[in-house]
Amino acid sequence: MVVGGGGHGLDTQGVKKRVPIINDSADSRYPILGSSFQPRGGTARHDAVAWGFARGADARGVDIIQQCEVTGIRRDSERVTGVETSKGFIGAKKVAVVEPAQPRVQSNVTLLSRSASA
Repeated sequence: MVVGGGGHGLDTQGVKKRVPIINDSADSRYPILGSSFQPRGGTARHDAVAWGFARGADARGVDIIQQCEVTGIRRDSERVTGVETSKGFIGAKKVAVVEPAQPRVQSNVTLLSRSASA
């Protein structure tokens, strides 16, 4: 089985060879039948990725406001002039509203704005 990007499939014995501690019993609750494996792959923590973007934005002069719900976008004709928020109006030449990946965290919206002026 070819997965792509240097990856390949493993059967039960291949998984057990790489992870000796794994329970490979056929009568376990979730029996291991195989796996896809990418030797050069890694794991990215979602919070670390978000904070990495935040650090990069901050280094480029972006103001980051957390726990700030965006309630509206103010326009002057076709041009965005800022956002209405739970903390008041924030004027900006450029605006990006970042929605959390999980809907249950709706109140934790982060607002990024460049050249903000109230």
